[in-house]
Amino acid sequence: MLTEVLEEDLVITELKSKRKEDVIKEMAGRFVEVGVVKDENKFVEALKEREKIETTAVGSGVAIPHARSDTVEGLTVVFAKSEEGVDFESVDGKPVQLIFMIACSLDINREYLQILARIARLCKNYKMKDGLIKAKDKKEIMHLIKGFDAGSGKFEEIKLKRGRTVYPNKTTDQRQ
Repeated sequence: MLTEVLEEDLVITELKSKRKEDVIKEMAGRFVEVGVVKDENKFVEALKEREKIETTAVGSGVAIPHARSDTVEGLTVVFAKSEEGVDFESVDGKPVQLIFMIACSLDINREYLQILARIARLCKNYKMKDGLIKAKDKKEIMHLIKGFDAGSGKFEEIKLKRGRTVYPNKTTDQRQ
């Protein structure tokens, strides 16, 4: 669940940065502050390399920048808002207001994909997105995310390349 990897001290209610590169650095800095990332520059480079592959701005005002790196301890998410929006080179060309950044160590695979899918599912829920945009403080944001976790009640299966599916409730991956 999201509340296992996102805590109140990992919420940025209003980004100071206005450009994509600066937003990435600002959010990566929060990981460093809480001790999740050991080398900020190395982690920022991993995020930039991921962005070169394809933008992580999925449209509808949402971005999910993510990277796996040997400088990261565990799996953690930082959430940030931008009231005016940031040009994140989104697939729909619209500015991004909600950003979920995922930092993950190299040895975590299944949970990394599950959290990515979970965030994508949350962002498809228009009531959740609207609530997060309108939320005034960290407590309200966390309340909404906890409600989403409690209300959905299950993880979704994750479809991978070559027909492989990850089932979060099972101990092994299964083929379709």
